Amino acid sequence: MMVRSFVFLILCLTSLKIYAVFSTTFGLFGDEAQYWLWSQDLDFGYLSKPPLIAWVLSFYTNLFGDNFESLKLFPIIFYFFTSVAIYAFCRKLDLQKSISLICAFSFLVMPAVSVSSFFISTDVILLLFWILSMCVLIEIRQDPSLKNFLIFGIMLGLSFLAKYAAIYFFISLIVLLFFDSRLRSVLYSNKSKFIIFLITIFIVVLPNIIWNAGNGWLTFVHTSDNANLNNINPSFSRGFIFLILQILMIGPILFIGTTLNVKKIIYDTKNIFLLSYSVPIVIIVFVESILVRANANWAAVSLICLLIFFIRSLSYLKNFFLYLNFFINFSFGIVFFLLITISSDYKIFDRINGIQEFSNELKKNLTEKSNIVVSDRLLYSSLAYQYKNEKFKLLMPLSHNQKITKHFQIKSSLNKEMYDSFLFVGDPSEILYLENIPNIRLLKESYPKFTSSPIKIYEVIF
Repeated sequence: MMVRSFVFLILCLTSLKIYAVFSTTFGLFGDEAQYWLWSQDLDFGYLSKPPLIAWVLSFYTNLFGDNFESLKLFPIIFYFFTSVAIYAFCRKLDLQKSISLICAFSFLVMPAVSVSSFFISTDVILLLFWILSMCVLIEIRQDPSLKNFLIFGIMLGLSFLAKYAAIYFFISLIVLLFFDSRLRSVLYSNKSKFIIFLITIFIVVLPNIIWNAGNGWLTFVHTSDNANLNNINPSFSRGFIFLILQILMIGPILFIGTTLNVKKIIYDTKNIFLLSYSVPIVIIVFVESILVRANANWAAVSLICLLIFFIRSLSYLKNFFLYLNFFINFSFGIVFFLLITISSDYKIFDRINGIQEFSNELKKNLTEKSNIVVSDRLLYSSLAYQYKNEKFKLLMPLSHNQKITKHFQIKSSLNKEMYDSFLFVGDPSEILYLENIPNIRLLKESYPKFTSSPIKIYEVIF
């Protein structure tokens, strides 16, 4: 009865998601547009991310097109396969079929997934290959065949190509080996196969390593800059907010129920596995959030095992907490996508509101031969998508002594010898490196919803 109810509600929520995609007037978020732009120019690496998101999007858009609706359906479709992988993972973990189904369905209504299923992100792809990697690891525990070690290497290698947060997999594996003597014995007895597993990962990731080596290790520098441990500014309030957000992303009812019944939890092999692949990651990002900062999604890979751990810990309580959690999370998803359907003016949607209007406004100021130069990465990406069928170029400033901080400075930089007039969106000081001294005239200030400060549009004439 519970499973049937969950299936019906999931179908209702999915139908609303699809309806919202076709009804809203919101535009792509800048990061989404950036990933689409990368997919039009395939490479083995990009400044801020490894390349799998671009490869997968390129394959997807070749099949289904790159209009707004098609792109917005991408994460919804991908999360369906992720839920299937969660079911398979739970079964390999030897959980009951009913509990495995509940875990898969509960994943689809998690607040984190409801929000994320409206946005293209690297987490969407990472989660799938992360779960598949855990599936193979459990398989190796029972059957340490060479085939399984090879598949393990491929799945984890693809996880790294999705997002470098896959490094947490090794950290969690070390923690798991400390508690799981059987797995420790299996890996020790199959040292040569484990080495082959590591070599397989290296081969899968090698193209991205070569790209980074040829581009000054830009992605790794960018990732380390995100950690930014040189600017330590401890704040326990940031850490507290991070933990609250993790609870809200899974569902507060599951957390409360597990906390109330913590004494009844049995720490068997299954729970040890689940905790090993969640708690260490949360702790690491929690510490980083206190020391520097951390986005809520930086510990996204930990949420899967936490969700399953919570559900498994509460499954004997006559389903009260599981029903209540599902209903509240489902209600959140319904409200969230209803707001998207009506293109709500709530501030939380500002960053995807008004992009189409601004792009039309900017285009009106173009002459036949003008190009557009934009210094902001997110705005550049959004405009590139809006103007995808136009003939004029989008460029980004890059002086000879400036550090590359945006991928488009590699591929579409404004040449210092530029002599064709263009529209400029940014700070005029950013284009003073041009050899030909232009006449810069402020055309207008714009106040679009997607930014908190006015955007100045300049006409640059040589």
